[in-house]
Amino acid sequence: MRLSIKKAAKWTIGLILPSWMFLISLPFAAVAENNPVNYTVSVGKIVQKNVHEWFHVYGRVGFDDATLQNVNLAYSGQVIRLPMLAGEPVSKGQILAEIKVDPSVASAYQQALADASFAKSEVMRTQKMLAGQLATQSQLASAQKRLSNARTQLHQLRQKGFDKSVHVIRAEFDAVVASVSVQAGQRITAGTTLMQLGHPDRLKVILGVEPADILQIKSGNTVLLHAASTPNATVNASVDRVLHAVNPQTRLVDVLVRLAGDQARPFLPGMTVSAELAGRNLPHALMVPQSALAQQGGKTVLMRVNQGVANSVSVRVLLEQDNHAVITGDIAEGQSIVINGVAELHDGDALQVKSLP
Repeated sequence: MRLSIKKAAKWTIGLILPSWMFLISLPFAAVAENNPVNYTVSVGKIVQKNVHEWFHVYGRVGFDDATLQNVNLAYSGQVIRLPMLAGEPVSKGQILAEIKVDPSVASAYQQALADASFAKSEVMRTQKMLAGQLATQSQLASAQKRLSNARTQLHQLRQKGFDKSVHVIRAEFDAVVASVSVQAGQRITAGTTLMQLGHPDRLKVILGVEPADILQIKSGNTVLLHAASTPNATVNASVDRVLHAVNPQTRLVDVLVRLAGDQARPFLPGMTVSAELAGRNLPHALMVPQSALAQQGGKTVLMRVNQGVANSVSVRVLLEQDNHAVITGDIAEGQSIVINGVAELHDGDALQVKSLP
């Protein structure tokens, strides 16, 4: 019997306890509904303004390839003097190199000289024959044509230095030696490039841009270049072209900027520069502080203040800049929004405004 009483008591307690717990839960639920929690927040306004996107990037200065001049050798020979070094400025007419002409080149000049002399004598002979009616006017014209060609060939060889045993190469304009391809004492063949000359006021800058940002960069966009050699100096330039391929060395996309005249003066080839590169122009953009945004349910939201209640609005971020975000969505200029503690709020929460900037 005792065992039966214990079992009966146990089941009685088991039935009463859940009923007691249900009864005491009702007053708490009623309190929560009648006295909602007020969240103290700071409130701001959605503002509208014209926004310019800027990318902070780095690049390197070099000579403009479009204006580089190759100093080529039109004949074979040997470099006997090479006084110039890469990076050295040169004046127009200054000696760049001295080349000992190959004997075969001198032989070619002597042959051209003989051809011109023979052609001249042929013209004179044909003129005498024409006077004695032993030649025609057509034959004289042919002889004169051969003489003209021979003299042209001889002139070209002289221009190339074939008439000298040692040819001196001089700079054709004020320049900077961009590169030197040969060494003193080296034997070279016809067509060899001795060096490259660059114009000091014709430079290029290659800027590296992240692949994800490259679609925002267009030819003609503004570039503000900062020269390390001149503190606080900023050069205003523009994008010449955008190369739509990733540079395998930098893993960035190259953007070409060309500099001319005064734009190039603060820079030297090989110099590293920083730059502000203009991207998109967003007129009448809606902006909020970044602190006003939160991630909820995989979406970016802000909390609009509607008669003291939080109203969750899903938005899309177009641009982040200076701790602010340009956004789009079901929003308008001047609307009040929560600017801090957004992640703790939910749609419908009661709000107590702390401050209204």
